[in-house]
Amino acid sequence: MTAVPVQALMSGPALAELNAAARAALPRETGGLLLGWWDTCEAAETVIVRHAIEVPDRQATPTSWVRRPRAAQAALSRALTTLGHPLLGYVGDWHSHPEACAASRQDKESILRTSLQYEHPVLLLIRLPDDAVDLTAAQSGKSRPARLHQQ
Repeated sequence: MTAVPVQALMSGPALAELNAAARAALPRETGGLLLGWWDTCEAAETVIVRHAIEVPDRQATPTSWVRRPRAAQAALSRALTTLGHPLLGYVGDWHSHPEACAASRQDKESILRTSLQYEHPVLLLIRLPDDAVDLTAAQSGKSRPARLHQQ
């Protein structure tokens, strides 16, 4: 039986935030956290992504960015306080690839590990140089098929 794809809906300022941070960081990678919520009312699970907050890595290079746990937690706390939306929470990670390459094996392994901490699917978005987005979803340590929709 084929798994139902996770529907990832980017709405609000998320895509603009992600693109602005990625462009500003060039020629290095940057990344951060995806904020939103899970809509489990429909047959297909949907992850609503409203914001992409940056968590800078001072050691980032053109081919690497690392999410530092303390910096990520501090950025998440600040964003949740500032944005004040009652449904907002962590739904995944994002980072940029200045070269046109999709999620690496390391990227995929990282989101698989992260997904073990959550009941619902988590997302990994890779922002490519042409503003395209590569999507990976994971749940309970396993990869899930996913589709990206933008509003």
